[in-house]
Amino acid sequence: MPLLTSSHVRRYGWLSLLASIELAAPHVTAAQAFPDLVEFSAWSRSWSGTLGSKGVEVTLNRAADGLSGSYCYQPCAAETRYRLQLSGRIEGEQAVLTERDVNNPTVTTGTWHVTSFNDGIAGSWISSAGKRKLPLKLDRTQDELEVRFPFEIRLLADALPEEEGDGCPTPPVVFGIRLYKDGEPVQTLVTESHGTCSLFLPELIDANFDGWPDLTIAELLPAGPNVPHQTWLYDPKTGRFVDAPSVLQGVTSAEFDPAHQMIYSYWRSSCCEHGVTTYRWQGDEVVEVDNRSSYFLPVMDGTTRRTCYIAPAYVKGFIEFPSRIEQTKDGRLTLHGIDPQSCDLDEGAFLERTYIDIWKPAQPGEQPTRLRTEESEWVKTDTSEGPRYCADVPYYDNGHIRRVVLSERTEWCSQQSPDQQ
Repeated sequence: MPLLTSSHVRRYGWLSLLASIELAAPHVTAAQAFPDLVEFSAWSRSWSGTLGSKGVEVTLNRAADGLSGSYCYQPCAAETRYRLQLSGRIEGEQAVLTERDVNNPTVTTGTWHVTSFNDGIAGSWISSAGKRKLPLKLDRTQDELEVRFPFEIRLLADALPEEEGDGCPTPPVVFGIRLYKDGEPVQTLVTESHGTCSLFLPELIDANFDGWPDLTIAELLPAGPNVPHQTWLYDPKTGRFVDAPSVLQGVTSAEFDPAHQMIYSYWRSSCCEHGVTTYRWQGDEVVEVDNRSSYFLPVMDGTTRRTCYIAPAYVKGFIEFPSRIEQTKDGRLTLHGIDPQSCDLDEGAFLERTYIDIWKPAQPGEQPTRLRTEESEWVKTDTSEGPRYCADVPYYDNGHIRRVVLSERTEWCSQQSPDQQ
């Protein structure tokens, strides 16, 4: 079999080339087949144990010989979990990691000397001044998916990752995920992943809720939260990974809720529109269940008009609007999770998606029921410059709906009804 270069890859495509390699010579590594590409180990792992006498939780990511991650002292909280950063290099079963506080990253707060990664992490922590030395003993923590994943992951890329330093280095492009078992290559998953500052690592997920580990990797990091991923499902009968259905491949930033067998995605379509979409498996396919987007809710704060930005959220199997207007049994309207003073001042210019949804009160964990919607309308109005179509907007006002025609300034209005344009 002739050796192939990246130009061949770009010309003929990764899928057919790597597939032909596995069929013709399954024990030939992709790096051997493509000499101007490199293959290197990659993993994300977690440990817990003690640093000195204190309990700690540690997460490390490996890409080639580079290590990066963080740790926290137990009990770890959201504000402390990623505060202490680690970075360094691995050499065989040993490593030296520099410790820094994320709030002051130019100052070294300590150094980790790892003497072994066998059956956990053993080593020591030394203070920045070298006057204190504490023993380090950590045990590997694995969830069920990690336990059931029998493969070693190596990435196939156009270069080795640069060593971490100041600034934002350009990471290599990952073209394949190579899986090894007992030291032998068993499968190559073809991809094209462009990281930002650092490369993306494959992640274990249970995308189809069958209890077996599936794989996903981010393809790029766009300006918004809509991160595209490529996903493969594990087939326990064959011991190999297969492409996930096309609908799931098209879901950006997918998250998985095994308790409710739901897939959900938070997305953004513009600066002022965010939403949530939910999906469910039907046989071997993924189908959309629900889709909700943000809107503008008008409220009166005394005599001041304000506009509240209301965004949906995924909660325990369904989508709801945590901030909303509810109607009590006596018909009175109340604000739920909305502080009018935190909302923007109403500038008068009519915004699209401006209306009021009114909901039946719900218990925590219960899906709210929408009773009705008070919508904005365009009405013909006499203004200082003659008849115009102006926005008739519903405002929540102290337990009731008050409609206001925005006609103070003619530039807010239109000579023709926008509904007919």
